[in-house]
Amino acid sequence: MGSPREMQVPAIQMHQTPDRRLFAFAIDGKQLSQVAAVSRVRRDEERTLEGYQRPEVLTHIAEIRRYLESPNALLPNAIVVAFDDSVSFEPLGDDPGGTVAMHGTLSIPLPADATARKPGFVVDGQQRMAAIGGADLESFPVFVVAFIAKDDEDQREQFILVNATKPLPKGLIYELLPVTNTQLPSGLLKRRFPAALLERLNFDEDSPLQGLIRTPTSPEGMVKDNSVLKMLENSLTDGILYWYRDPMTGEGDPDAMLPVVKEFWWAVQELFTTGSI
Repeated sequence: MGSPREMQVPAIQMHQTPDRRLFAFAIDGKQLSQVAAVSRVRRDEERTLEGYQRPEVLTHIAEIRRYLESPNALLPNAIVVAFDDSVSFEPLGDDPGGTVAMHGTLSIPLPADATARKPGFVVDGQQRMAAIGGADLESFPVFVVAFIAKDDEDQREQFILVNATKPLPKGLIYELLPVTNTQLPSGLLKRRFPAALLERLNFDEDSPLQGLIRTPTSPEGMVKDNSVLKMLENSLTDGILYWYRDPMTGEGDPDAMLPVVKEFWWAVQELFTTGSI
């Protein structure tokens, strides 16, 4: 369907807000990977966070695949995809105006080759998509709910909001928090600033904890990220960092706080190294 350079699918467009459009459509799950990729969480050479998806959970994918290959398999949950602005929607007939949703055709550009960037990224459903792709099935149609993402940060924000209440590794969400500026649930909002301090402790060159905190992008670390987060949270409410924070926001200037934390852990490192304790 469509030209060799694009995929066209019947779709429903809905405006949730004046600036936010959602698209719902059905597609063969085995074709979805042609237009949507998975953005794996990682850090580049400058230690800048990129992507947002956790690594594939192979056992979980295998379980889904076995289920899909069984008789009467059903996968009613939609896969959520963030598209860039290269996709376009053509209403069917005259725009009725004033309606909540309208039917039409969604045109999705196909990448020129295997190395080219795809127009979509999977926000929710990466394990299902992988399972369908590897299943011994000719086809398996799925529903997709898609939106137009303004940028990579917009994708990360939606990923956190979609997955925050699911059994997703908390470490992945905590590592994404410092680069997420959207309105978050209160529990995550409370952890965003401590998570930003943790990131600096793990990657600043003058930090005694550099590379020692175990996170999804630093799996070789020896200290669990949640332990460091709790230490920082307790210090912000009942410890030395309390005196550096803004009482209105509960946050503060990392450049004023971090020297205190680093000095303490440098002292701890020296004591352990010299065997003075």
